[in-house]
Amino acid sequence: MTVLKIPALVLLFICLQILPAVSRAVGQKTVYSTQILQYVQKDKVYLLENLRSRVTNNSEKTVIDALLAEDGPQAARLFRKQLQDYPDPVLDSLSKARLAAYQQALSSKSETRTVLSRHTFILQFGSFSSLKNAQELAGRLAAKSTPVRIYQSKGQYKVRSKKVFSTRNQAEAWSKKLPFDSYVVHLR
Repeated sequence: MTVLKIPALVLLFICLQILPAVSRAVGQKTVYSTQILQYVQKDKVYLLENLRSRVTNNSEKTVIDALLAEDGPQAARLFRKQLQDYPDPVLDSLSKARLAAYQQALSSKSETRTVLSRHTFILQFGSFSSLKNAQELAGRLAAKSTPVRIYQSKGQYKVRSKKVFSTRNQAEAWSKKLPFDSYVVHLR
């Protein structure tokens, strides 16, 4: 009886080794929609940069580009493009939710805009030419319960606080409470 189990296990092992190569040869695409949603849900959108080069599906590419866009109107255009040109039952709800949030922000009252426009200071923890280095720092800061985002600007990846301050003094006071170095950046 054990003689039969050994060949079956060997056959199973061989199949498990060959199956990925066969699926690639047939042209089967890897789907990242669920992983994209997980990153968004966990507020780790910066991890999408790692997926960008591997994604081949147009709906996933478009959503990743929209999520990583720093320009609101551009992100909205990309979300609309995904919904119109590349419908995806998994990603459509994310695109619709982001578009709704964008529209709500545009239609908010002028007093809210005035309050938001005064918030012009943010903390920066580092600037890197390597995304990997920026992600490493972001991970260390997240482990210390400091919410951060990675912004790309002029070929540099900047690790900045999600928290925005209305005055330089507020930003400096918060900076002093942190167990790591940062400096205040004035956003214009």
